[in-house]
Amino acid sequence: MMMPSPVKAITNSSLLKLSLIINLVMSSFVFVGSAYTQEKTINSLVIKPYDLEYVVDIGGMKVKASHQLLKQGTQYRVKTTAKNFLGTIREQGDFEVSKTGKIVPLKYTEQQKMMMGNRSESQNFDWSSKSLSYSVDGSSGEMDILPGYFDRLSLTEQLRIDIASGSKKIVYTIIRKGKKKQYQYQVIGNQILKTDQGSYNSLVMERLSGNSAKKTKIWFAVDWDYAILKLKTYEKNSKKTMVLNQGKLNGNLILPL
Repeated sequence: MMMPSPVKAITNSSLLKLSLIINLVMSSFVFVGSAYTQEKTINSLVIKPYDLEYVVDIGGMKVKASHQLLKQGTQYRVKTTAKNFLGTIREQGDFEVSKTGKIVPLKYTEQQKMMMGNRSESQNFDWSSKSLSYSVDGSSGEMDILPGYFDRLSLTEQLRIDIASGSKKIVYTIIRKGKKKQYQYQVIGNQILKTDQGSYNSLVMERLSGNSAKKTKIWFAVDWDYAILKLKTYEKNSKKTMVLNQGKLNGNLILPL
């Protein structure tokens, strides 16, 4: 029996790690599903442009990731990038903010260019007909949607708005690869988070899951419009961590205490 090439085995292992890292990075900005509440009050958090850079570590492999939000007229655009020598994944999402402060997604795209192959996904929200057209790796389809459905990027902004408004337990519905998924998150308290850049006032949230072997925690910057400071997942014997390296909010440097 022929044994697999050690070089090929190492490459496949590295590619798998990169794929897991990318999933962690993008999930952090979307680590929430999506739910809809009939809330009439105006939310307290005003969405502002930001430019955030993260370092992700999984199994010793590190990846640089960036997350940007730009305002374009009455609309906003979120862009995320994660890359290392094995490949690059880019996401982009356009959305509006309603008069009641709710995020209204308009368009979402994702492109993966990696050694293991290329992948793509796109979503177009038509709120006049309450329908979504999507494409996943060339296969297209449509589905009905309701207010409160999000793509992977727009829901991150809704999460920030909700926790800034005092929500403690939230359910979301996210559309991913032509399917609807629900996630639950719960605030577990406040903490002074220590990082290599310094200490920050943070609000800590965890994902409520039926899988007791997997845990996810997210730290949000209380003094900086609840930007994500850190994300950590535990699953079996693996640990994945993403930490803010540097960032700007509305043109101002995000500084520690």
